[in-house]
Amino acid sequence: MPKGTDSQAQKSKRFEEAALPNLDSVYRAAVALCGRPSEAEDLTQATFTRALERFDSFEVGTNCKAWLLQILRNIWIDQLRRSKAAGATVPLDEALVAEQGAAEETAWSDAEDLLENFSDDQVIAALRQLPEDQRLTLFLIDVEQLSQQEVADITGVAVGTVKSRTSRARTELKRRLRSYAQEMGFKGYDR
Repeated sequence: MPKGTDSQAQKSKRFEEAALPNLDSVYRAAVALCGRPSEAEDLTQATFTRALERFDSFEVGTNCKAWLLQILRNIWIDQLRRSKAAGATVPLDEALVAEQGAAEETAWSDAEDLLENFSDDQVIAALRQLPEDQRLTLFLIDVEQLSQQEVADITGVAVGTVKSRTSRARTELKRRLRSYAQEMGFKGYDR
């Protein structure tokens, strides 16, 4: 076997071991960014393709998930720039509108209790309404449970900015979910 082929095989094996366990995390982050599963799949594929191409630049022993999420963010920004250059388009809204049913009145004791009573579609719809930088920051902190420093490195901002974006995103998400709570007949939604 030629040396170049062996080297490529070893690189592929190292990539599979380091990067592929993070596939679900990258996909979830892609959905958080773009909001549409089909676009998120494309974004995830592009991320892993670029990561494999540039795997030689990955430093063994560092956080591979953070490295992949930074690649994802950069690809997303590139796509946004290209779409702005191409001109404005009106996207079709693929979000399903949650049906209002006659739900039993449930008391809202705290945000966690309230979230347990919301459908995923309602939470996703509320998240989609957040500004992109807040949505990504909140996702990385609360869902992926990355440190503030890791999120700062991924997003290219200071830790203080990560803290303020997280706080603003949580406040806005709570405000948006309050309106759902009111529509659903929850008691204590005004707390």
